[in-house]
Amino acid sequence: MWTKICGVTTLDDATSVVAAGADAIGLNCYAQSKRYVPVSTAIQIRNSVGDDVDIVLVFVNSTAGEVAEIVADVNPTAVQFHGDETVETLTEFHRLAPATKIIRAFRIGEEGTAEMSDAIAALQAADVPLAAILVDALVAGEYGGTGHRVATKLLNDRPSTWPPMILAGGLTPDVVGAAAKEVMPWGVDTASGVEMRPGVKNAEKVASFVAAVRAIGGPDRVRL
Repeated sequence: MWTKICGVTTLDDATSVVAAGADAIGLNCYAQSKRYVPVSTAIQIRNSVGDDVDIVLVFVNSTAGEVAEIVADVNPTAVQFHGDETVETLTEFHRLAPATKIIRAFRIGEEGTAEMSDAIAALQAADVPLAAILVDALVAGEYGGTGHRVATKLLNDRPSTWPPMILAGGLTPDVVGAAAKEVMPWGVDTASGVEMRPGVKNAEKVASFVAAVRAIGGPDRVRL
């Protein structure tokens, strides 16, 4: 099961994530995030880890051109759109950076997944190639990293037409195993669940998180 540690902000933490056996590192390019990293740091981390893990750049409501410009500098594996971006924005980004994979994040609450399903269908109808979707908890005014859990019961009967799904939202080493077994996502993602404070990872928690995911079974390494 693909395992991403998101909100990494330092080279030391990136090194710990790789050593723990995670499949991906998430770097937050949203300037208002507590886990924001400047482009220079993203480049440093990308160059240091090489091809050992997937590098995912996370954006919130940037234009397609702004995202493509940073992608050209960093050369990530994928871009995660975690805001309120339109179909047109993702279509334009794919035109500008066709080699970069796209993850579309959705934030859901108790109202369910109908709106998300409609958005996925619209992206598929527009031929936007989604490598995966990420499902996070809906918290008003926030764009991820809140520590709030997704109501996993909403995902048990998801349509087979959805792209591979990444489960996020409040996952910690103690709960990720049970949550993943219940939902059986393609991947899992955590930020606050393995931190000492926002943007500072706890290497022991990172290792425990990865070990808990690997204990479910499946290959030790998964790539986008």
